[in-house]
Amino acid sequence: MEYPEVEQLKNQFKKHKIKLSQGFNHIRENLFFTTLSIGSQSWDILIDDEFGDFSKHNTVFDWLLVLYALETYEECEDILEWSNFHGIDTTMQLDYYKSLATTYREIETTIGSIDPLITSFDYTLRTGVVRALADVNL
Repeated sequence: MEYPEVEQLKNQFKKHKIKLSQGFNHIRENLFFTTLSIGSQSWDILIDDEFGDFSKHNTVFDWLLVLYALETYEECEDILEWSNFHGIDTTMQLDYYKSLATTYREIETTIGSIDPLITSFDYTLRTGVVRALADVNL
């Protein structure tokens, strides 16, 4: 079955020539940074990889995790809520959190509206759209 959300993520990834590094600076096994590069701009993004999906083998899925990270920042009211979401001390990533407002605006200016297209509900329940995304090869 084809899902328009998966096609949109693939097209966005290709259109903007998005590149993502492997994970680094692990806070814990499932919480680490990746470098997002679009054109000549780069940003470090904190990834919460609850299910161990981030890998160099499916960069479109990795892109979804970046979009979730940005969406989480945008939806959290403040650093306390954001830190609690990630299960970290508020001072642990204070400088990073402060930089997210600029990062978010720059990425949004570059790609347009930041929208993961696949709900976190679908992601958590591993619905068909998530399984289809997991099968993407670029």
